[in-house]
Amino acid sequence: MGSSNRFLIVLGQGRELGLAHHLLSVVLDTLSSLDVEYRVHDLLGDGFDPVLRLQNGQHSAEAVESSSEPLVARYQADVLWATRLVFIHPVWWFAPPAILKGWIDRVLAGGVALDHGVEPPLGLLQDRRALVLQTFKATKAVERWAMGGISRKFWTRAVFPSVGIQNFTVLGLHGAQAPWGKRLTTFERRVHEALVSLEASTN
Repeated sequence: MGSSNRFLIVLGQGRELGLAHHLLSVVLDTLSSLDVEYRVHDLLGDGFDPVLRLQNGQHSAEAVESSSEPLVARYQADVLWATRLVFIHPVWWFAPPAILKGWIDRVLAGGVALDHGVEPPLGLLQDRRALVLQTFKATKAVERWAMGGISRKFWTRAVFPSVGIQNFTVLGLHGAQAPWGKRLTTFERRVHEALVSLEASTN
């Protein structure tokens, strides 16, 4: 491979085919052209169970063993392996689908993305960079001005600061039920440019 950066792509989609899968193909085509190493978490395709079940007295998720939770253990290992994280998801009720929220609950766990031995917990992913690709049925006016951009803030003010990621980009494609044409082509170009920049960046 031509780059030292390693990409993890997380696809959080509630159906087997859709716009998010199209964007995944755009991402993979770009990464292949850049000759970088990547891994993919297709949560629905992998049969991922998003429900976090805690034991009595347990307050948060922790790193798991492959013998007990092989898929979650592989996902957690991939987070530790990656230097660049890419998330692709539609926005439902102004948030990621439950399957992706469950990935955050179960995979970004203690010993992987957080150190619960200190208070407040310390984010362990300070040397990572991230890109989020969101698709919306809503228009930009509704999402940004009527709802205050809460779907973006989920990542920028909650998830990323908590796990220590300070460098990130969030791109949104609005009005996802409208005809595509030039808008989709323009968004694909923005995705390509963001990935090129992410690959070239150093921490």
